[in-house]
Formats: sequence, C-alpha cells, structure tokens
Amino acid sequence: MRKKKLITILIIIIIGLSLSGIIIYTKSTNYSNILKINWKIELPKNSIKEIYSADSGASFLGDGIRYHIFSYKKDEQIKEMLDWTKEEKETIFYSTYKESINAWLNKIKVSKENYPNYSNCKYWYNKQEDNSEIIILWDNKENKLYVVEEFL
Repeated sequence: MRKKKLITILIIIIIGLSLSGIIIYTKSTNYSNILKINWKIELPKNSIKEIYSADSGASFLGDGIRYHIFSYKKDEQIKEMLDWTKEEKETIFYSTYKESINAWLNKIKVSKENYPNYSNCKYWYNKQEDNSEIIILWDNKENKLYVVEEFL
C-alpha cells in the first residue's frame, strides 16, 4: 500500500515539474523575449498585441527571416522605445530599408496586404557583426509596429 502511495506521489511530482517546465519554456521563447535577447529591445508589456507573423521556417542555426506585426493602443511607450527616423538609409545588402524589407518579405511569401504602408512609417535599424539585420517600422496612424529580421 505504501509503495503505491509513494509511486502516485512521484508521478504527481513528475507531472507537475513537466508542466512547470513547459510553461517556463513557452514564456521564455515568446517573440518579445527573443527580441530582448538578440537585439536588447523590449516591447511594451501589456499594451501590445501580435496580430501577424511569418518566417522562413525552422533552422538548426536559427538563421532566416522573421516578420511580426503588432498593434497597440498608446503611442507614448512606442515613441520612447527607440530613436525613430523618417530617413531611409542603406543596409548591408540593399540601398534602402524599404528595398531590404520588400526583398525579405518576398522571400517568405508575405501577401502584399500584410506589407507596411511605408509612407506612414518611421524606422529603426540595427545590424550585428555576422551581418544579421533588423528593421522596425512604426506606423502611428494605424497604431502598428512591424519587426523584420534577417539572421545569417
């Protein structure tokens, strides 16, 4: 009898630890955490909602293209999040931000209806030593934030 009770308790503990591990893993791999780890960018918590995402698929090394669209209600946190610019500059492989974004979105077959409205957007750009790049677009008329990354 005691042996059955002990086995039942062990099974309950194992199931509890497994569920806890799954919950922790899920929370740590959400896109906001990935942005924070890879680019040191923190999306506003509780005021932003992901409405679309596309990527080039799973990769052993984590390389590829990722695209996310977020909606939000308040501009203030977005405004203060990064140093935004209207000026398009050159990226590593393309002559403008728009050219880079279009090429990346084209590669992962994003429909044109999910492209940013560039005329409304301000930009933020960064690159890493391995030539990975990120471009974030802020459309304050549509209350949308677009994040486009290419990891090499």
